[in-house]
Amino acid sequence: MQHLITLGAELHRVWLGRTATGYALHYDGAEVPVRLQAESLLRINGEDVPFVAVAEGDRLFIHIAGRAHALTLQDPVKYHAVAVGADAEDFVRAPMPGSVILTPVIAGDKVAAGDTLVVIESMKIEVAIKAPRAGIVEEVKFGVGQTFERDAVLVTLTEEKN
Repeated sequence: MQHLITLGAELHRVWLGRTATGYALHYDGAEVPVRLQAESLLRINGEDVPFVAVAEGDRLFIHIAGRAHALTLQDPVKYHAVAVGADAEDFVRAPMPGSVILTPVIAGDKVAAGDTLVVIESMKIEVAIKAPRAGIVEEVKFGVGQTFERDAVLVTLTEEKN
């Protein structure tokens, strides 16, 4: 899964991927082989580097190679919504991976805040996903029986036009 992380004032795209020999950290087009050696030792490009990391909510504080860094995990849906002039509440996301078992709305339906948009099943638990605000259903992204990952956009909403 790709993450958006702010370091200082700069936004970076970061993800961890498997390689034939372990893992690689991908960021901004670069790929660096990494491996956690011990609780506080990270192997980067074949070199063992001591580090300390502390998480607090969506912030991660790392001390590595004699320097301290504060990283902030950005919500990709909110980030991209702002980039296209939308609101984060326009995208109703999955709180967990699962499958769709009921879609009581279709594109074009008018909904009120709290209306059920889709019912999902995850680990044998049914969850009704509700509208965060009033609006018009623009698109239902998954049909009955389809599976999705955590944070997948299930339904998009648009403003009601007067």
